[in-house]
Amino acid sequence: MPVIRIALAQMNSVVGGLSQNVETLHRLRTQAGSVGASLVISPELALTGYPPEDLLLKEGFCDSSRLALGDLARSENLPPLLVGTIMAEGAGVVLAPSMDGRDVTRLVNEGQVRLPHIANALACVSSQGVGPIATKRLLPNYDVFDEQRYFHPGLGPGTIINIDGVAVGLLICEDVWTFAGPAAELAAQGATLLVVANASPFARGRRDDRESMLRERAFETGCPIAYVNLVGGQDELVFDGQSVVVDADGRVIARASAFQEELLVVELDVKLSSAGVVIDATYARDERSALSPHVNHVAEPASEIAEIYDALVMGTRDYLRKNGFRSAILGLSGGIDSSLVAAIAVDAVGSRAVRGFAMPSRYSSEHSVRDAYELAHRLDIDINTIAIEAAHATVMGMLELALNEPLKGLTEENLQSRIRGVLLMAVSNQTGSIVLTTGNKSEMATGYSTLYGDSAGGFAVIKDVSKTLVYELCRYRNERAVAQGDPEPIPLEVLVKAPSAELRPDQRDDQSLPPYEQLDPLLELYVEEDATAQEMIDAGHDHALVLRITRLVDLSEYKRRQMPPGVRISKKAFGRDRRMPITNAFRPESP
Repeated sequence: MPVIRIALAQMNSVVGGLSQNVETLHRLRTQAGSVGASLVISPELALTGYPPEDLLLKEGFCDSSRLALGDLARSENLPPLLVGTIMAEGAGVVLAPSMDGRDVTRLVNEGQVRLPHIANALACVSSQGVGPIATKRLLPNYDVFDEQRYFHPGLGPGTIINIDGVAVGLLICEDVWTFAGPAAELAAQGATLLVVANASPFARGRRDDRESMLRERAFETGCPIAYVNLVGGQDELVFDGQSVVVDADGRVIARASAFQEELLVVELDVKLSSAGVVIDATYARDERSALSPHVNHVAEPASEIAEIYDALVMGTRDYLRKNGFRSAILGLSGGIDSSLVAAIAVDAVGSRAVRGFAMPSRYSSEHSVRDAYELAHRLDIDINTIAIEAAHATVMGMLELALNEPLKGLTEENLQSRIRGVLLMAVSNQTGSIVLTTGNKSEMATGYSTLYGDSAGGFAVIKDVSKTLVYELCRYRNERAVAQGDPEPIPLEVLVKAPSAELRPDQRDDQSLPPYEQLDPLLELYVEEDATAQEMIDAGHDHALVLRITRLVDLSEYKRRQMPPGVRISKKAFGRDRRMPITNAFRPESP
């Protein structure tokens, strides 16, 4: 069987950054040419970034994307490139890439085509120009995916291109997940190699799911499969890369690293076939550099906890970088949550770009302030103290005078948190730094947070991280530091003390919530697995506790809707995944 050398361009796209993405694609394509690749595959919607969401509804976005694709087509003496992009379709016919917006408008006005649909596409760019083009046939509409809102499903037979006698079937993400679906159709049409362009977001356990599916599809089709995935952060989503190639028996023969841009070069033994549109893959290869590139590298997968930590770092880094923030600030309470967020921020953007603020009140313990300064010292970040007692007393006095009654309970407690939020946002205005909030998923689920207080900020780094997982991640970060010969960043005192908001004397979280070891499993069942209260009770969980927790979750939706975005690391996060109505009279049954 002949050997074909292909390159998987695992790239970090910028949504809407067409010129930036063209530059990245050109760079990776040039690298692929330098190692003698016959074909380069980019991820799903690599040209536009994923997901473009309502940019697809903006006038001119399709036209700009088509012009950017034309820029790639003008590149000379490079291997053919499969580009993830969008295509306008009218009257069931893909419009020519050279057609501009005025041509489309004229044809619509003349009644020759209906208003164009948008297809999620994979276009072949080579010395012959642009084409053939494959369109995504199966459009996911679950979890974080909303593709039926934007895209028209591809119709008709699948697309096969022929590179050096190898029939390469083109698939886009969801198309490969279905048994007896588009992948099997391409194999039946003569494809001997399948390539899949993907934008598959990270979630715990997702890599195993993907590779298990690819083994099944390889068994079904008898074809090796090259699966290239996006990498990088986009708002709440983070893409882990981990592009992979399996042979016809489903064995992994190449895997890219997680959470970094990479060109994965692979050599495959593939059967010859005459199927498909023949693509000229000849270009002036530098035979000296093409003789022995590093091919078929299999990156070892990291542990689950390491993947989660790296996902949080990449999601934070890219949110700041892609939105133009050069620095970050956060409140350092000496607690476990702010300690983890500070460590992630330093790993994301460097210690010089992170600044902490201790903001003690009358209820803040001396050891908490000391722990905050010790953490800052270990992370090598600047820290300042802004004591809030004077502001707290003044505002309390103003309110008590206006209301003609003393403040008590939650009013006084939340006032402290809101003063801290005001101070951090003022520093943000003054310095241009983004405020990182420090609330975790357990708190957001149960409403154990203060609107316009600890929830005030620009990015919620650990909003999808349960409290028990916060502790695991802190221990992991310390273990990683020791393995690298560095001091542990999270002080032991932070790890061992009882969690507390310190908004009243001797306050502890377990005075308001069940112990997190009991709470978090219930939240996972109710939020991530959609279990009903009755199912949780039938599984052996305490009746009263289940009803209490599910009620807290349901009543706190209005708070969550006002939280900043944050990195998604579970298979169901608040926000994109779980879209519950705020006004909602349904309550769990009371057996």
